This record gives sequence, structure tokens and C-alpha cells, in this order.
Amino acid sequence: MSRLPINTRRPPFLATVAAAMLAVVQWATAAPSLDDVVAGVHIDPAQISVSGISSGGFMAHQFHVAHSEHIMGVGVVAGGPYYCSAGSILDAVTKCSQFVMLECRQLGLDAKWCSKTDLAPKNAQEARRVAAASFAEAKRQEAAGRIGKLAGLQGDQVYLISAEYDAIVPHGVMDAVFHFYVDADKAAIETGNIDYNRSFPARHTMVRDTFNKPAGDVVGSCPLPPAPPPPVDGDAFIDDCEAVAKQRQLRERCACPPAARAGAATVCPPPGKHAVCRDLQDVDLAGAILRRIYGAQALKGGRVEIAESDVKAFDQRLVFGKFSDIPYNELQNASMAREGYVFVPPACRDGRQCRLHVAFHGCRQGGLTDHRPGHSGNLFAKFAGYNEWAQANDIVVVYPQVQVRNGTLASPPVNPRGCWDWWGQYYTHAGYHTQAGKQIRAVAQMINILAGGRELLPVPTR
Repeated sequence: MSRLPINTRRPPFLATVAAAMLAVVQWATAAPSLDDVVAGVHIDPAQISVSGISSGGFMAHQFHVAHSEHIMGVGVVAGGPYYCSAGSILDAVTKCSQFVMLECRQLGLDAKWCSKTDLAPKNAQEARRVAAASFAEAKRQEAAGRIGKLAGLQGDQVYLISAEYDAIVPHGVMDAVFHFYVDADKAAIETGNIDYNRSFPARHTMVRDTFNKPAGDVVGSCPLPPAPPPPVDGDAFIDDCEAVAKQRQLRERCACPPAARAGAATVCPPPGKHAVCRDLQDVDLAGAILRRIYGAQALKGGRVEIAESDVKAFDQRLVFGKFSDIPYNELQNASMAREGYVFVPPACRDGRQCRLHVAFHGCRQGGLTDHRPGHSGNLFAKFAGYNEWAQANDIVVVYPQVQVRNGTLASPPVNPRGCWDWWGQYYTHAGYHTQAGKQIRAVAQMINILAGGRELLPVPTR
């Protein structure tokens, strides 16, 4: 006797119920809202700053320009100028970084041919040309009312660093950021308000020292050429460069050895080495950024050790829910992770008005990157070096998070390395660099929540 075929497909109704139940479970097991995590915190609206590394460096500069009237300082680590990519992924990986050239060489292709894909600025004239195009785009967006008034940049504090051995974002790209800020026909920020470290001996990484360094190999040892970099999949892009800096200081005679101090003819540092020796002091990069932005007096509390558990997760979907009827879809379309992180010093919950710093991670640094036994969360949020300064100096630090999204050209976002959006094409949309950009809106809303729910920064609904 033949059997009737069995329908193994799940009925549409049951599939809908299952999806709804899964959604309920996901919401129930999510981190608390940012509102709850920072309850009782009071932020000084005149003391809000941003910084970031790599794609986060591009985003920090981008956010600073978009909200120039509300951001009083910025730190850019291996980033690039506003609208550097001109909305093109191809320009992003050839003109604003050396990504294509590096991939080409790793494939063993002809070095001469590979070098032709490096279209980044090679000299001061080219860097100024890129900066001019960048500022012109900012002026267009300002005139259209899509970003804040660029006059708001004047008086701001700026820290820039382009490490000596950075093979991903070359000096010329960061030079364009410098000219964007200081040139008289652009932002015209006084040179006394800017630190530009162009000679620190490091690769494409967040430089830190040994203070409160986690055990194990989470933080790298600052390998320099010809030593190969660590495998990409196991690289946190956070390096302890204290020993490297000390060796270079000795080589450059930044300080005279005791035996030489008695000799009147000995000069330390030698003529022409003052800038290099000054740059070598920035081995604690988070501290250097915060010191430039807020001033040495504001950091007089120094640093204190903190526990990893002091960095708290919050649900980024609920941030999108403040301005969107479909927050989960908006979150995915913006390639943002379910959870972000925030560090709040205890003193900031006791009625004291605190500063706020937004720290943007780089590519491959977002989301749940800490997979050590007994640990969870984000390595950059815990070990980049900001929290130790924040604890002792009343600074709240928020770490927005993006993550990998393997969309398609027909169904973006395409973000295979978990980078912040600084090119738009096949990612978020053409307005990625304006206040209406999906990621910029989300971070602006985070700042508003931290400011007590006030609409401090504009958050366009479209």
C-alpha cells in the first residue's frame, strides 16, 4: 500500500509564531537600555568629544564635521579626511587607504603593478588638494543644512596620529586631515590647538602602555618591520608599545644618560630631534588624546586601574527605537551590533557634571571580540586605555559598535570587516557623512540619551 507524501514544511502560521517567539527571547535576553545604564548621569554639553582608530578615525572626523557645533574636540588615529572616498568604495580602498595594494602584494602579484593601485596623496601639494576637495564637500553640505555650521570647528582641540609603520592608511591621507583643520581657507583652527604625531614607531594599531594591561596575549607587543604582523584573525589592533618607545628614545638621545649629563657639550635631545622625542611620549595614546582635548589640568587625577566588568553593555536597538518605528531593521541596515558599551565613573552618578567622550573602534574591532574563557564583551572598549583616565577624571566614555554584515550589492549593507561607514556605496546610503547618516544618527541619539534625554544634537528622522 502506498503512503501519502508527508509535508515536512512548517506551516506559515507556525513559522510566524516561531519567529515571534524567537524575537521575544532575543529582546528578553538583551542588555539593558542606555537610559537605564546611565541613569543619574549628568553630562556637560560643552565638554563632548570624539575619537577613533582606522575606520573609527574616519568616523570620528566625519562626526566632528557633521556636528561641529556640539563637539569640542577630536582624536583621529589612522583615519582620513571628510568625504575622502567621495561615496565610492573603489576610491576608499585606493585613494584613501592602501588596502588594494596590500591585498595585491599578498596575492604575490607583480609589485610594480600593485603599486599602481596606490592613489593616496604622496606629497604636501597632493594632501592639500585632497583637503580642499574635502572641505568643499563640507561647505556644500553646510549650505544644504545637512551638517552643522563649520564655524563651530574653530577653537576645537584636535589630536592626529599617523604612525611610522602604518601600511594601511599612509601619511598623505592623514596629512589631508591636518590641512582640513589648519589651512586658513578651510577650518583655520589655530596650530596651537592641534597635535600631529607623525613619527611614533608603530603599525596600524591603537597604541597603549603596560598600565592595567590584561594578562595573556590580548594586547599585542608592537611588532615592527621586518617582523611580520600577527595573523589578522587573532589581532586586536591594540599594542603595548612602551618598550619600543623606550628603545627609540635611547636611540634618538631624547634624554641624556647620567654619565653624559656632566659634559657641558652634550645636548639632549639633539637639534632637530625635539619633535620626534615629543611624539615618542605618546605611548599612552588614549591619554594623549584626552589630554589634548580637555587639557592637562582636566586629567590631574591621573589613571587608576579598573575592572573589565566596569564596562557595561547596552542595547543599541533601543537607541534606534528613539527615532525609528522599525529599530531592528534600522540597526541591521546600519550594520550596527546589538550591543554597545559604556563606562561610567561612580562619581558621575552622584550628581557631578561629567565630560563625555565617544570612542569609535576600527575595522575588525567591533562587537563581541573577547572570547577568552570567562570573559565577554568588546576588547577595544575594555583595553584601548580610555577608561583608566575616565575613572579618575570624571569622563563618561561610550563605545558605539558596528559589526560584520555580509549583504550583497543588491541587498546591502556590504561590510565584511565590520568597519564604520565612510564610503556609503553598497553600505548605508549616499548621506552617510551627514547628520542623516544612519550611523551618525544613532551615535547622536546616544549622546542625547547621555545628556538626559535632551535633543542636544539633531537626529533627522529620515
